[in-house]
Amino acid sequence: MKVIVAKLAAALFRRMQGAELFLTLRRLRRSGHDIHPSATFGPRVQLHIHEEASLTIGAGVQVLQDSWLIAHPGDTMVLHEKVFLSQHCTVSGSVHIGKNTLVAGYATIIDSDHVIADTARPIMEQGGVSSPIIIGEDVWIGTHAIVLRGVSIGDHAVIAANSVVTRDVPAWAVAAGVPARAIRDRRAT
Repeated sequence: MKVIVAKLAAALFRRMQGAELFLTLRRLRRSGHDIHPSATFGPRVQLHIHEEASLTIGAGVQVLQDSWLIAHPGDTMVLHEKVFLSQHCTVSGSVHIGKNTLVAGYATIIDSDHVIADTARPIMEQGGVSSPIIIGEDVWIGTHAIVLRGVSIGDHAVIAANSVVTRDVPAWAVAAGVPARAIRDRRAT
């Protein structure tokens, strides 16, 4: 009997999570955000999109389980056609991701960071700064990679696993390291 109750509770919990996502998507669409009907979202995906932000999700976008999309007032987030976000990804702020781009699991793309210049004040009181992130088409961002504010990644680039992107990456480049730097051109192989 306990096993049956546990299975029923688990099934109900999964449905409630699906219902929460359904209601969030419906609310976002009704408030003017453009989310294509063919976009798919895995279990436990979190969409924290402020009413004064702009969200566009194109046809065929896939966001896998446990990923977060976060947009604050004034942010513009665009995921073009066939963008793929694997599990446990975080995309936050004004971020533009070009079509056919793959983002591997546990990657973080965030357009802001903290101000630390005033050593007489705690960091948490100094506020933050943000700059949009532009990621081109047909880009592959490896697992556990981090893309920081103000960065542009050119079309067809590859960001290696565990890299931290702090400056622009040209089109066709393979970038790796902490901080990431271009180590070769994909066309030169």
